[in-house]
Amino acid sequence: MAQHKIAFISKAQPDTEIVENQLSGLDYEMEVHVPESQGETVEAIKGADVIINMGVPMPRAVIEGIDRAQAIVSQGHGFDRIDHDAATDQKVMVVNCAGYCTEEVSNHTIMGVLACAKSLTIFNDMVKSGGWTAQTRTHLPWMAPIDGQTLGLIGLGNIARATARKAKVFGLEVIAYDPYVQPWIAKEYRVALVGSLEELAQRSDFVSIHVPLNDETRKLVGETFFKSMKPTAYFINTCRGPTVDEAALVHALQSGEIAGAAIDVFEQEPTPADNPLFALDNVILTPHTAGYSNVSRPAAQARLGQEAARILKGEWPMSLVNPEVRASIPVRGMALNA
Repeated sequence: MAQHKIAFISKAQPDTEIVENQLSGLDYEMEVHVPESQGETVEAIKGADVIINMGVPMPRAVIEGIDRAQAIVSQGHGFDRIDHDAATDQKVMVVNCAGYCTEEVSNHTIMGVLACAKSLTIFNDMVKSGGWTAQTRTHLPWMAPIDGQTLGLIGLGNIARATARKAKVFGLEVIAYDPYVQPWIAKEYRVALVGSLEELAQRSDFVSIHVPLNDETRKLVGETFFKSMKPTAYFINTCRGPTVDEAALVHALQSGEIAGAAIDVFEQEPTPADNPLFALDNVILTPHTAGYSNVSRPAAQARLGQEAARILKGEWPMSLVNPEVRASIPVRGMALNA
């Protein structure tokens, strides 16, 4: 009988090779499950020391069914499908893979800024449809400059910091609203902190949101925020759709309260075909792919295995979502790089 048991739960049949490569040398058995109900999820995780989760919802009812697991290791940055407060109550660590796609998402964000400013999709569609004529240059739409403009970041975590670093290359001034970030971190990245969301909205030529989805951030950006933005400003979202009131965003775009948007995430995913955002020329839409590349996809799998290995070795994970759980579980060794 193996020393450790891992329950690998997934929305679809996973390829576990990369994950298991990171677990090499440990005495474990892994059971893979594709549960189709909360009850099946509870059954799948019974007796496991570690739960690896690829996209399976774990509300409080499921969390309270954990009988042994020390941790839930979740693929990706987002952990909103897992009730981390319930996990804390159950003395279970929730771990994500923060960092695996920081460069990809920040690149996508900068792409959104540049594409909005240069009317990229509008001109692409115009040329492909035969709309480029000798008179085109005399009838160009208003286009935002980039150098000397202000990028406002909602949240200043790892992805936002990488975005700030890259934005400086294009001559953008960067400001941020994040009541939880230490001021010396903002100073290190040459980002000026502002005191409110309203101030950020008023000052920014481009706004990009980078926060996790939780009760505090759900619909964090809505009607009041968009009304405070400049009519020439653009809004970019590469974090989670429900952090923004989508109906308010649609209204702001339709009414001219803001100039345009680049959106990678939606309140409902996949978003319905009748989403009014589809009908707007001043919106660039992508299918929640900001974090994906040929490098980031296997990196996420490797991080799952590495964090699971740390837990089984008695170490702290690198990326603990609910650090308050430290007060209620035994002391562990320091997290070490794989």
